[in-house]
Amino acid sequence: RAVEADEDLAVARTHVQADRETYQPIFGPRFREVELGRSQLRWDAALGAGDVFLAADEQGRIVGFVHASPTWMSALYLLASHRRRGIGRRLLLAMCDALQARGVAEIGFQAVADNAGAIAFYRAMGAIAVGRKLEGEGDEVWEDVVFTLATGAPAAFRRG
Repeated sequence: RAVEADEDLAVARTHVQADRETYQPIFGPRFREVELGRSQLRWDAALGAGDVFLAADEQGRIVGFVHASPTWMSALYLLASHRRRGIGRRLLLAMCDALQARGVAEIGFQAVADNAGAIAFYRAMGAIAVGRKLEGEGDEVWEDVVFTLATGAPAAFRRG
């Protein structure tokens, strides 16, 4: 479903938790938690931009979300407790459908190279790695894999 105009804080809370659950194990002592206020500002701006911004919820609580501008997917987050249930797949498919409806044939995005689960998921969904990019500064540098995904490519993964 589309994220509602007043859900920026709810999305931010999910973002902070999912980011911690995902990246603290990967980065260890180098992990830096996303500040709730900064996250809320980010998602408030996204809501105002008219981008594709979709959420998955359970019992009234947002458990995952995806955000994409016309050319770039900036986020696909899912709480650890809700992984491996097909929710991420459904969010990605719904994002692709919404982008296709806007005439977008392909989207780019990045994933942390050490996030093996995400890399495997995106490849399984038809994403193609097109490069690598260093992110961060100083001692806080990490490598991302840059992907492209044809918005029609995941069609083979439509089930349940």
